[in-house]
Amino acid sequence: MNNIRQKLSLASSVLLGITAPAIAETEPWVIDFGVMTYKEQDRNTGFELIAKGSRETADAGLVTLEANLDVITGASPIGASSTNVPQTFTQASGVGSYTVAANELPADDTHMDTRLGLSIHLNDPLNSNLAANYNGAISMEFDYFSISSGGELAWDINDKNTTLAAGANLEFNSVHPVGNIPIPLATQKPAGDRQPRGKSTDYKTGNELFFGLNQIINQNSLFQIRLNSSKFSGYLTDGYKILSVIDDKNEGSLGATQRNIFENRPEKRKMSSIYLAYKHALPTGIFDLSYRFYDDDWDIKSHTAEVAFQYTLKNNLFFKPTLRAYQQSAASFYYHSLPGSEAIPAFASADYRLAEFDAYTLSLEFGKKFSFNRKQSLMLQYYAQRGESHPSNAIGLQKQQDLFPDLNALILTYIYSIKW
Repeated sequence: MNNIRQKLSLASSVLLGITAPAIAETEPWVIDFGVMTYKEQDRNTGFELIAKGSRETADAGLVTLEANLDVITGASPIGASSTNVPQTFTQASGVGSYTVAANELPADDTHMDTRLGLSIHLNDPLNSNLAANYNGAISMEFDYFSISSGGELAWDINDKNTTLAAGANLEFNSVHPVGNIPIPLATQKPAGDRQPRGKSTDYKTGNELFFGLNQIINQNSLFQIRLNSSKFSGYLTDGYKILSVIDDKNEGSLGATQRNIFENRPEKRKMSSIYLAYKHALPTGIFDLSYRFYDDDWDIKSHTAEVAFQYTLKNNLFFKPTLRAYQQSAASFYYHSLPGSEAIPAFASADYRLAEFDAYTLSLEFGKKFSFNRKQSLMLQYYAQRGESHPSNAIGLQKQQDLFPDLNALILTYIYSIKW
């Protein structure tokens, strides 16, 4: 059995281009099994299976293998504006169609996606104060493929009270939407007509540089900071999103949808972020506080604050409530719709993920800790997203529409750890 496990580890490492480490025979695998269910109100439903195994290497390092499979289905918003009459949209294949009722957010209820992800992480101590970390990952969907790899050096100084880290990650993605890639800003045709689509596959690449500092303040407190800078280039548009062109001239039909066009986004994106965290051990548990600021050249800025307290009960039981608040500004090319009398801008998207909105997540986790960092836990999360439902630049009948409906979701996660 041990030989089989080593062969599996070797095969995964070769697949990702990482030399397989020598596994310490005396140490067990610590394996986490996880199940997550995700339910949005009136929208998507998701289900994910996760398996992660970690084991010490012969040189006191750590190798971690992870696999996850997730399926999502349900009504996915397509970007078109709601209106006071039923609307019919063409499916991504260009063959079929679906109808959305009057005064409802246009969403594709035929949407379904399945993703398989595999990853490996290796911590390799180079000496008593210096360690290298390597990672690689593959993600596969029926219309998307991604492969990434990266590395990090972590250097302990100041009697191991301070750790400096620096690293880089590279990413390559292949995008092949159903029905081929839409021509940017072209009008979506009725089902059965020849759709304005081009090549079947396009690509995007990304790279990331990061620097970090972990500082032990005293025996109970720790401070962390991480700086990230990343760039993406290539096909960054979502081939399934459209936006509505609205009548803004005719008095009797102000706000009515004239046509729907495919979105278009810039082919480059630069992003940066700073992450700060403080952890403090108390007699009754651990207090966590963190903040993240994000900025990119699409004019999106975001703030994320999170506070958590893991309260320790008897017999290694724990209870952990967490509150997370998020706020972002809109991308410079985000529009809830476009006025028909004006020229179409070079870049335009109605994807609500690029809009200005606030979001809040409340988590409650209860579990039991075991040795070797194992645990068994159950976590329930409630997610709420709120945007501008009635923007001031809404036109005509749009003023009676909810142009950014509330999003509420429940997430349930169960994790069980074993030694093998």
